[in-house]
Amino acid sequence: MFSLTLHRAVGALFAITALTAASTAVAADAWKPTKPVRLLVGFAPGGSADTLARLLAEPLSQQLGQTVVVENLAGAGGNIMAFRLSQSPADGYTIGIAAAGSMAITHVLNPKGTNYKPADFTPITLAAVQPNVVIVNKDVPANNLAELKDYFQKTPTATYGTAGVGISNHLIAETMLYKMGVKVPHAAYRGAAPVITDLLGGHIAMTMDNISTAAPLASQGKVKAIAVASIKRAPQLPNVPTLDEQGLKGFDMPTWQGVFAPAGLPADVLAAYYAALQDVLKQPGVIEKMAGLGSEPVTDMTPEKTSQFLENDRKQWADIVKAANISLEQ
Repeated sequence: MFSLTLHRAVGALFAITALTAASTAVAADAWKPTKPVRLLVGFAPGGSADTLARLLAEPLSQQLGQTVVVENLAGAGGNIMAFRLSQSPADGYTIGIAAAGSMAITHVLNPKGTNYKPADFTPITLAAVQPNVVIVNKDVPANNLAELKDYFQKTPTATYGTAGVGISNHLIAETMLYKMGVKVPHAAYRGAAPVITDLLGGHIAMTMDNISTAAPLASQGKVKAIAVASIKRAPQLPNVPTLDEQGLKGFDMPTWQGVFAPAGLPADVLAAYYAALQDVLKQPGVIEKMAGLGSEPVTDMTPEKTSQFLENDRKQWADIVKAANISLEQ
């Protein structure tokens, strides 16, 4: 039913004719900031978006010649940060890391009720993708998807949580539950860290989280990893089968993160950021650190390709929301 997957979408976009070397090269007189740059993140410290921002901030500072300061603006599934970014001057001194929740899903779930719109941003590039993992409290009597379904059917008081209504992990979890044929109440939090706190404490039974958070917890025995939500198993959790392997055929829904600026960013500033981020994302040290977190860098996604990807992503989420009857109240 849900035919579009992120890996396939990115792969298709990579086939688009690339910009010429001359158009992406950093010229000697390229734009450079003359004061620190703010890098906004829409979630609390400790989550995958915050971790990625802090990993990229130092090498990006070196590329730009100015300090890049990470600023967390948590809440509303990343929408608070997105609104602040949309209202910032388009002068290159405020950029943000955002994902599908604020850049695609929000406008599908509530197209007339948001205080910003897709046109309020300049996409710079996609930066990373990560597998998602279904993890449960270690006392939940389930070790695979079939047992988890049985648990939810027999435990109507059980709930699951994510870092906000409308973020990608929320809709990925809802898609999974819909295809499993069960309905489970959703608890929305202000970030990934408080979700994990309540999962460990037994206040919620399950979450759908990025590999960077899920793998260490599962490896330490603090939670149980039930399934990987990508088509291939995750190297960090080689013994955890995918949802596809456990009966949800074709299920492939990783998380992505990209770098954005306010609409109207001057062309020379956009070119400078794209070139700087490409250099950062291709650095062996950055690639190694991202791999350690379970992330895969996305390179050569030009602003044009990123805009097309976002358009396709919104269409995918619209199909999912309609099929699974997902609403803001979940």
